[in-house]
Amino acid sequence: MRASVRDGHRRTFRTDIERLTDGHLRWTPLDMLKSTSTQAEFRGAVPKGPHTASDVSLARYLEDRLATDDIHLDLSVRIEQ
Repeated sequence: MRASVRDGHRRTFRTDIERLTDGHLRWTPLDMLKSTSTQAEFRGAVPKGPHTASDVSLARYLEDRLATDDIHLDLSVRIEQ
């Protein structure tokens, strides 16, 4: 998964991506592979469900879940089998 800074949220980007990997969000077991000041790349496992039908549906699902925890990122996801 690749996370990009969302317009208007540049100041919180570093905090948001750190919250993804520090265990604060128990439902997102992610490891950060690399990051810059505007993008980060993660790897992790997501249980199969209706949200994993496609890369786009998973990205939308994750963006919505993160927004409920006040984390605002633009995501691109690649589901590997």
